[in-house]
Amino acid sequence: MGEELLAVLSGGTGTPKLLQGLSRLLEPRELAIIVNTGEDVEVSGMYVSPDVDTVVYTLAGIVNEETWYGIRGDTFLCHEMLKRLGEVEMLRIGDRDRAIKLHRTLLLKRGKTLSEATKMLCERLGVESKVIPMSDDRVATRIVTEKGEISFHEFWVVRKAEDKVLDVRFEGAETAKPAPGVIEALESAEAILIGPSNPVTSIGPIISIDEIRRILCRRRDDVIAVSPIIGDRPVSGPAGVLMRGLGYSVSPLGVAQLYRDFMRNFLLDHSDGHLAPAIEELDIKVVPTNILMPNHLSRIELARRILELLKR
Repeated sequence: MGEELLAVLSGGTGTPKLLQGLSRLLEPRELAIIVNTGEDVEVSGMYVSPDVDTVVYTLAGIVNEETWYGIRGDTFLCHEMLKRLGEVEMLRIGDRDRAIKLHRTLLLKRGKTLSEATKMLCERLGVESKVIPMSDDRVATRIVTEKGEISFHEFWVVRKAEDKVLDVRFEGAETAKPAPGVIEALESAEAILIGPSNPVTSIGPIISIDEIRRILCRRRDDVIAVSPIIGDRPVSGPAGVLMRGLGYSVSPLGVAQLYRDFMRNFLLDHSDGHLAPAIEELDIKVVPTNILMPNHLSRIELARRILELLKR
């Protein structure tokens, strides 16, 4: 095994909260985070990788914890001036956040890959853990609705998840390769943690890459997941409407059914303990605990519970 204790699959809200806790209990070298890029998009000529940025900003200690997007205390002078000039941006991007996104875009134009650019940004922001985009190839999350197929950001940011979902597909996943370092992290880590991110559009794009899914299935006994749903409601984001659209119940049981091929250990909230028998029928070990993370202390406690499963 390598020096990483945990390889973490992450989206952009729930899992970064947990990363705050894990980073307090582990050395940076013990964490490798593989991040969803299915929501990457171009805004005003800039390459925007929302989930990668949230993970990097979280580990750098500068994330805006009110929104889990962007930088704490940022200003929006450029965004407001562009709006005044008639340039309406789909995403509201702060000034310091914009500088980082612009820097990434320039690196990409100079021939760097997304994973290379991410590593350089981590170094300049003082992030020592490995943060790896799932792929350097473009994979785009597309939401199929009754009104047609749209991008994730149009579905969630513009249309507020009001359209009925018929399907979700990951354009480009069939040919995408894991970014350098992804396979090594998944192979060498003592355990693989699927964080409490949206199972459809945050974790879904990562596991849509065949090589990644194969390793997860092979290492099923070492895979731990934290439910992003308590009761019949996702802790955040549009996971509910997306899961219903794919025919799954909006519950920890629905998440377990989505992950059953590659998950052995499942942390769900104490209040959902009654679902344990149905989930255990899927050959999954259920670990009831407190998974809600409203503050730093609760994030550390959940991280501690996960590490206890590894007998640390």
